[in-house]
Amino acid sequence: MEALSDIFRLDTGWQVMFTLLDLVIVYYVIYRILLLIKGTRALQMLIGLVAILILFFLSQEEYLHLTTTHWVIDIFMANLIIIVVIIFQEDIRRALAQFGSTTLMGGRRGFEETSVLEEVIKACVMLSNRKVGALIAIEREADLSHYVQEGLEVDAVASKDMLFTIFLPEHQNPLHDGAVIVRKGRIAAAGTFLPLTINPRVEKSLGTRHRAAIGLTEDTDAAVAVVSEETGRISVAHDGELFKDLDANEMRAFLQRVYSPRHLHRRRGTLLDRFRSEISSSSGSDGDDNPDGEDDETTTESDKKSS
Repeated sequence: MEALSDIFRLDTGWQVMFTLLDLVIVYYVIYRILLLIKGTRALQMLIGLVAILILFFLSQEEYLHLTTTHWVIDIFMANLIIIVVIIFQEDIRRALAQFGSTTLMGGRRGFEETSVLEEVIKACVMLSNRKVGALIAIEREADLSHYVQEGLEVDAVASKDMLFTIFLPEHQNPLHDGAVIVRKGRIAAAGTFLPLTINPRVEKSLGTRHRAAIGLTEDTDAAVAVVSEETGRISVAHDGELFKDLDANEMRAFLQRVYSPRHLHRRRGTLLDRFRSEISSSSGSDGDDNPDGEDDETTTESDKKSS
């Protein structure tokens, strides 16, 4: 506000122009930073830091007069720069790597189209029928370019045949063990390694693929489809939880709900509950929607979601 009031006290038009340019640059940088961390856990940590700053000002003698609280936060503020660098080191590194690139300067596209999600579903069903393990991460709002750079960049059409080919467990195919990243409606990379979850509540029986799927969704808002190599069952990880043993109809409803523009962040564990009733009511008349022609399996809620 002081900068805006200073504009009206400047003498020349050049000073006004440079002041406005200064404000535009600062606001643009803040805007791009918010876009960069949108949909990631860093946004939650940023909100926490803002709350601490607000409490710091309110605890002063002029307001709430919280002497001890103000003293503790004052010590915290003295090391704020170091704390911010430690907390946001991954995001800072990703922002510096993308600085000046077309991804940073250009606008972000919207969510994947329904046809792309359908190709992912069909590919998972094909892989499930043959008990071929797969791990497919679908970008939402959080930027997954960091993981794309660590894998082999593909930039191919996200078709079921292409996805199926990538995960064929042949000795000549070095990509089948890693994850596929689908972003902006295309297969961006293959052979990518995702971070494993460190959540102690995750079932001990889950393998590396499922733990990697949960790990990515703990840090981003992406959804990750997993096909078990041992059982052929399809699971989807989202928001740090794994929804297990989904058929084609349930997987379709889940992904369409997650990637819908109207989707809002809800409490964990409630997303599947909302659309299971819709699927069960329409499964009797839509029994032919399953691409592989298999009958839908009836499972309990505890079998669908891992604790």
